[in-house]
Amino acid sequence: MKRNKIVVIGCAVLGVDMKHAARQLGLSVDFKFLEAGLHERPALLKQKLQEAIDDVSAAGMADRIVIGYGVCGRGTVGIQSRDIPLSIPKVHDCIAMFLGGSEAYRREFNKFPGTYYISAGWQEEKAVPVSQRKLQAWYGDKRVHHDDIAHRYGDQAADRTIAFLNSWQKNYQRAAYIDTGARSGSTYENHAREMADAYGWRYEKISGSPVLIKKMLVSTRTTDDILFVEPHHTIEFDAVTGTLSSHPLWGDRPADDTGTTLFADDRPSLPQTAAIGLGIDAGGTYTDAVIYDFRTGATRCKGKALTTRWDFTIGIGQALEKLDPNQLKQVEMVALSTTLATNAIVEGDGQKVGLLLMPPYGIYDPADYPHEPKSLIPGRLSITGEEIEPVDTDQVRQILKRMVEKDRVNAFAVSGFAGAINPDHEMAVKGVIGSETGLFVTCGHELSSILDFKIRATTAVLNARIVPRLGKLIANLENALKKMEIHAPIVVVKGDGTLMRAEMAKARPVETIFSGPAASVAGARHLTGLEDALVVDVGGTTTDTAAVEHGSVRVCSTGSTVAGRRTHVRALDIRTAGLGGDSLINREKGIFSIGPRRVAPIAWLGSSFVGADEAIDYLSTRLRSFETSTRNMQILAVTGTATALHLTEMEKTVLSLLEKRPRSIDELARKTGVLTDRHLPLERLEENFVVQRCGLTPTDLLHIAGEFQRWSTAAAGQFFRMIAALDKTNEATLRKDLLETVSRNLALEILKRQLDDEVNPEALHSCPVCQALMNNVFSGGNSHYRMHIDFKRPVIGIGAPIAFFLPRAAAMIGARAVLPEHADVANAIGAITSNVVIERQVRIIPGGSGEFLIEGLAGFRRFKEFEVADAFAKDELVGLVRTLAREAGTSTRSVTVETEDQLPVDAGGHPIFIGRILKARLTGPPDRVPDPAP
Repeated sequence: MKRNKIVVIGCAVLGVDMKHAARQLGLSVDFKFLEAGLHERPALLKQKLQEAIDDVSAAGMADRIVIGYGVCGRGTVGIQSRDIPLSIPKVHDCIAMFLGGSEAYRREFNKFPGTYYISAGWQEEKAVPVSQRKLQAWYGDKRVHHDDIAHRYGDQAADRTIAFLNSWQKNYQRAAYIDTGARSGSTYENHAREMADAYGWRYEKISGSPVLIKKMLVSTRTTDDILFVEPHHTIEFDAVTGTLSSHPLWGDRPADDTGTTLFADDRPSLPQTAAIGLGIDAGGTYTDAVIYDFRTGATRCKGKALTTRWDFTIGIGQALEKLDPNQLKQVEMVALSTTLATNAIVEGDGQKVGLLLMPPYGIYDPADYPHEPKSLIPGRLSITGEEIEPVDTDQVRQILKRMVEKDRVNAFAVSGFAGAINPDHEMAVKGVIGSETGLFVTCGHELSSILDFKIRATTAVLNARIVPRLGKLIANLENALKKMEIHAPIVVVKGDGTLMRAEMAKARPVETIFSGPAASVAGARHLTGLEDALVVDVGGTTTDTAAVEHGSVRVCSTGSTVAGRRTHVRALDIRTAGLGGDSLINREKGIFSIGPRRVAPIAWLGSSFVGADEAIDYLSTRLRSFETSTRNMQILAVTGTATALHLTEMEKTVLSLLEKRPRSIDELARKTGVLTDRHLPLERLEENFVVQRCGLTPTDLLHIAGEFQRWSTAAAGQFFRMIAALDKTNEATLRKDLLETVSRNLALEILKRQLDDEVNPEALHSCPVCQALMNNVFSGGNSHYRMHIDFKRPVIGIGAPIAFFLPRAAAMIGARAVLPEHADVANAIGAITSNVVIERQVRIIPGGSGEFLIEGLAGFRRFKEFEVADAFAKDELVGLVRTLAREAGTSTRSVTVETEDQLPVDAGGHPIFIGRILKARLTGPPDRVPDPAP
């Protein structure tokens, strides 16, 4: 038999209006109304409504089932359609249905929030005579009478109980009768007036509308007002939109659809691949270079030079000059790793950035964004990316002018709420900045698709701040390679250990945070073959530690933290601390500190600059001035030129003094006549590497101890004697204690990395018991007890000074130290042995009306069949990843696709399809050589 009926299952309160609307529309409708008041017991509402739907579906005599409920205390959430589709209004309760929709309800609510609404249907189903209101009340679905309570507990208890149960009346100030036109006469309106008089409320008659109820009866698709629920779907509550949505039930689909699929490629390998690679690591202190044979996996030769941060070309060139020139001519691929971004952030270096913010819904607390200068600008988006307030370009121009002229910013960062979903506002502001100032701009959405707006703003600021640093490094590298007639493509190691093209790295330098440590992990694995170990990379500026488990290091996909700043940069799970061979050793009020600031060693100063001895001699004549602090004993020397800077008069004075010979801060302050050393204009000169700050470092102590000889031991010794004299300590004893402190700090960092997965290791510093126990461990115990730590994993040491500190540090905590051959250039080896990794993902979601949508691919497509959508998504995703891999520089074409289904279960244990995530990954060496330029 042909089905031609509509069945309405709804609240009895809607009966009058729904029947009236059906008659007006001329529809053949069967009605099944449930008792009023079920919204007060959502679980019972869900049970009775589902039973009624199941009965109608089993009979099979209807085309559609219209649900006469809204969200109703979420009593409709979890309702399932069977073989017959459902339609349900996207409203919270029946009031919106009487008024004609949610928008009409919002208007009334904004006009008079404390309103008690009454309709003809409401009165017919649940009206209580006003004269009896004070003698009875509702408790759940039960009517409680005053007389019954008084009979059992007395009149006073009855009065209090009824008063409490009727206390809801205090929340209202108006009684409104909704005239929907379904009933004529004054009976219903009089009841509303009577209620208003009894409770002292204002009375008002308002016009209702049958529009929404009529839409419920005729709609056969999902609209802004109606949710059309296809067969075998479940109704859910969408927290984003605040209303109802539907998702398909997984039904009989196999539960093991999830897993990993390999998409291999039958095509022959590309004939043109790189055979010889050049790995370069430009660290904060040293620049390393190695030539690597991709075919044999061997390191052919290596070179090391001091990093010249004022001009990286010098240091890179010196390292390359130590390589075999004949083998250099064979290089077909260059990979670069660097600690530059990490060091710049740790040390607070970089250009001045103006931050422009478009926070959510106008909510703005300056304390949430610890950066200056910053400014709030007009432009608001909803969480879904819909425009709430447009960008005011005129106001943006005024803010830009102020920041450039008054704050002297050199770059801008722009971050807006929901910018990762809809970047239009950020891009509009970026366009204004470009046309008005010509300065570099970083937008939050360019670096991260993660929704945390505040962290995305921090990431954008850091990126904009250090852009000139990495851009200059890559440009210098390109120039150095050209001079040696090396015309090979360059890739850069990212913080997660993967590679990206040099052009991309220039615009997104913040992604190279932990680039050096990521390369060191790869180098450590390559040099030792160990799959489970701790890797410790001690450089000139920082110490970085990582745990390798089963051959890999966990990636912080939600963002790494550096120098206390949380970012959205995807990076390896690496701890970093300001401890290195060139960490400044300073004495303040009798207490020594080591790091986190990096300076050049005094030994280097003594061997590199004429007049360094005079600067040190000057300090010896004023030694008593430094008894409280040795800060002003730090010495500055000219290392670069200031041709690109517009110097102030005081900067010119300082530079002219330093061009004659190096001078200490104390001497500069006296020569320039400033009130205090804080008034010396050193910041820009140091930021641009025009001058280099020098001080006592662990490297100097190693020179004095005879364990490391590269520069002037005499200069280091003379400077250290003054420090020991100020401390009134024997030189040998103080030197030993300070070197022991370096080893202790290194051991502590290794221990912290081990504890990272279990607790917050920084608690070691605030716990007196922990400090006492750790002191016992590091000192070898006392006369009463001795604590031992037994590390189960070996500790691989990487970096130039590692051999001097790791053996002692490892012994303190019972660890086995592994110092591989070529450990001093491990980062460069790791750079060239790293891989290009391309990762992309898409999501298949229900699109309403029984269709499926794909998020994450260009274009907008709907699919009726899930299997077709799945096959299309995989095919497009694999093709996209292969294209990106080719552009990134690898010939590998095999792609793995991981399938993850999102299948929560409803109250009945039925799986609900929320979405399918497809994650594609391609990994390959940077072995693809582009076609030669014509």
